[in-house]
Amino acid sequence: MKKVFGYIDLIAQFHAMVLTQNTGTPNAFADRLGISRSSVYNLIEEIKSYGIEIEYSRPRQTFKYKYPERVEITISIGQRDK
Repeated sequence: MKKVFGYIDLIAQFHAMVLTQNTGTPNAFADRLGISRSSVYNLIEEIKSYGIEIEYSRPRQTFKYKYPERVEITISIGQRDK
């Protein structure tokens, strides 16, 4: 189960950096996430498969959501009362 929570944490970090347009170059982004550059692009493709548009700004050297106001990624883990 540890891998599942690690992946959830990775998605949360990815989302926070893209949302704030603070990823840096693809290599820097990969380093900050602790994954390979190709894994960054695989993750981007996976996010895009949900209809979320992500683009790279060369002048700002960051990945960003094309429509950030439309993006919501939430993960909730807990026990619900009956």
